Parts: sequence; structure tokens; C-alpha cells
Amino acid sequence: MAQASLEELLREGAARHARGDLEGATRLYRKVLARAPGEPNALNLLGVVARQRGDLPRALDLAGQALAARPGSPIFLANLGAALAEAGRHAEAVQALRSALARRPDDVVTLRNLGQVLTASGQAAAALVPLKRVVELAPDAPEPWLALAHAQREAGEPGAADAARRVLALPG
Repeated sequence: MAQASLEELLREGAARHARGDLEGATRLYRKVLARAPGEPNALNLLGVVARQRGDLPRALDLAGQALAARPGSPIFLANLGAALAEAGRHAEAVQALRSALARRPDDVVTLRNLGQVLTASGQAAAALVPLKRVVELAPDAPEPWLALAHAQREAGEPGAADAARRVLALPG
């Protein structure tokens, strides 16, 4: 049997990751790194696993390594921003997320994350711009509506109750 390509290993790792099999995904990402040390996608995905497991120092380290290998990658910037936000490093998170959005302006997860970190850092009024954009792009996703309701409430802007009711009216 032929040896799986790096791309096949990454794809299978990502599939396991999406199913919640963090152990299986980690094994495959490490297999990629054993064959191709410093492979940025594997580093980035291992960083996501580390963040999901609550190991923020490791997540930040791996995200930084991935970004050093592929500077300016919007996916890597977005993942670094998410890890920075979870670590409470809000100013750095905002910078990374804005950099990601400069390259992929309509990325709904990054827009939502930016809105959430702005709200968490006391800038709820500024959070309304990315959060209103994300609910335009993903009107059927509950997470952006919840984030918008929270930011509107924190900013003292009307509409928070309407946004929260919108979530309850969504199918699913």
C-alpha cells in the first residue's frame, strides 16, 4: 500500500478534528510534522487543537510558528487572534483579527471573533460594525446574533432584545 501524501494526512486529520476526534487528528498532524518539519498547516491545526484543549501557551506558540512559516496567511492570523483573545490579550487579538480581515473581509468566524473581543475589551460600540456585517453574511447562524445582542446591550444600543429573539426564531 502506498504511503499517504501529506495532503491526504492533513485532510484525514481535519476530518477527524471536525468529528471531535482530537486524539486522532493530533496523531495525523504529528505524522505530517515528522515527515515535513515546520509544515505550517499542521502547526496551525495543532494550535487549534491546543486551544480547544485549553492549552493557550501551546496554542499561541504553534500559531506563531505557523504564521512565521507563512506570514500574512488570513487563516493563521485568525487562529492566532482567537487564541490571543482567549488568553485575554485583547489588543493583540484585535490587531491579528483585523489583519486577517484585511485579507479576507467577509470571513464570518473572524468577523464574529473580532466583534466578541471588542465587546470583551469594553469597545462594544466598535464591535457593532463587524457583528452587523456578520449577521448580514450569515443570517441563519445563531452565534453572530447572540454576539450582536450582547454588544448592543453593552453599547446601550436598541435592538439587543430583537437580536436575541432572532436566535430563538432560527430553525434547528
